[in-house]
Amino acid sequence: MDTSLFVKRLDTTATAELTEDFSLPDYQPPIQRVVGVKATPLLEGKYLSGEELEMDGCVTYTVLYVGEDGNLTQTSQTSSYTASVPVKSEDDRFSARDMVVGYTAEGVTCRVTGPRKFTLSSRVKHNVLSQKPTDVGLKVEKREGMTASPVLRRQSGSHTTASVSEVSKSCEVSGEMREREGMKPIMAQSGVAISDVRISGQNKKEALVKGECFVNVLLCTPEGEYVLSKGRSPIEETVELPEFASADLLHAAAFGNVAMIEIESADDGAIRWNVEYDIDCALMRCMECETVSDAYLTEMDDVLTYGDFVSYAPACVKNGRLTTSGTGRMRPGAKYICAWGNGTSERCDISGGKMTVYGTVKVNLVTSFEGEMLTDEVTLPLKYECEAIQGARDAADGDISRRIGVTVTDIGVRADGDIANITVELSLSAVALETQPVNTVIGIAPLSPTSGREEQKRNVIRVYVPEVGETPWDVEKRFRLGKEIAPEGDKYVI
Repeated sequence: MDTSLFVKRLDTTATAELTEDFSLPDYQPPIQRVVGVKATPLLEGKYLSGEELEMDGCVTYTVLYVGEDGNLTQTSQTSSYTASVPVKSEDDRFSARDMVVGYTAEGVTCRVTGPRKFTLSSRVKHNVLSQKPTDVGLKVEKREGMTASPVLRRQSGSHTTASVSEVSKSCEVSGEMREREGMKPIMAQSGVAISDVRISGQNKKEALVKGECFVNVLLCTPEGEYVLSKGRSPIEETVELPEFASADLLHAAAFGNVAMIEIESADDGAIRWNVEYDIDCALMRCMECETVSDAYLTEMDDVLTYGDFVSYAPACVKNGRLTTSGTGRMRPGAKYICAWGNGTSERCDISGGKMTVYGTVKVNLVTSFEGEMLTDEVTLPLKYECEAIQGARDAADGDISRRIGVTVTDIGVRADGDIANITVELSLSAVALETQPVNTVIGIAPLSPTSGREEQKRNVIRVYVPEVGETPWDVEKRFRLGKEIAPEGDKYVI
């Protein structure tokens, strides 16, 4: 059994503030009014630099606005950023792959400073999770004057411990929608939903990732009407795993992140799309670590050294789908145009072998009323329950370290007077670890350089009546026995 216990190295956040000025290209109409803006973050790389983890990424903004011609128009802009987190290397070796990073864009704003000029701002919040191995094997200290190694007895147990790492792969997928001729694409959105991740290949060197890519395209007819067209395509990718993936107890979940979407319309009404996306495959490796609750030397008195650690234990690894619904207000007589949304996990708990994720989904509705474009934000609840890893203990949010990603894959809106009935389909990816205290004996040292006890006389039978609550181990340690002993009735014969 291994004596490496995985303890917390990092469970922290880092925020990158982005603000950048942009100008519209000449072929797009000037801005009359911004209808809405969506921000899609993407982590492009992470690497260790000295005692810092540096992360390079970008945010792609999709701005939907009404031009001076009175029609809806989209413009897409991208801002790059760099964020960093202090990492103390100490005496352990690790790589950027050992850092699991989740990220979301918050506080998205668009400020128009001129007919063709605007400023986009957002905050990208990174959640960085990492652990390090610590050897908790029992060490026997040798003192000066000792002529031989003392005989050691220990009372051992085990603790399930876990580590997480992350490998990524860039992918792309294409598809086609059939619409009538003359349709003009206005805005496109895409999301990747992972439904299953399986460890496969010879010696478990691959992760087979399956799911779907969703594409929503807002189109304008030759008559000036807006139509929302939806497409989807299955995805199946193989992600190469690192060497340690040959471990028996290995779990995996995948996070799909869209990098870019391209739309092309043909004269025959075909709408062709291509989506570039990244797959972050999070790997959880579970192991049994030997711990020592008590120990003694058979020929001399000793002193024990205990170690207190905050260990990571496996909690949950999951890819799943869920649906949430609710209502919002619309102006009576308004026509639904399109919507976009973002899901956020806010806390999670583990109870009775299940993990429950709680959060919110913010949906931005775009409607039209008498030629005017309106926007409304609706907040819906998110609750998702799934099986935890077998053996996971009950834990509250503060005792769980995690990366949880929520992707909005589809939004359905049905107007009923001034009520908008909203149904949102979501994809959820999760990898979670419990933090548990572990107290174990890590050192033992003799109190004197030679035996502190007289040699037990031979041919002498000792009878010992135990005190209330004394176990066989307590008796063995009291008399420094070199073997296990069992009671004979209500006493011990030593």
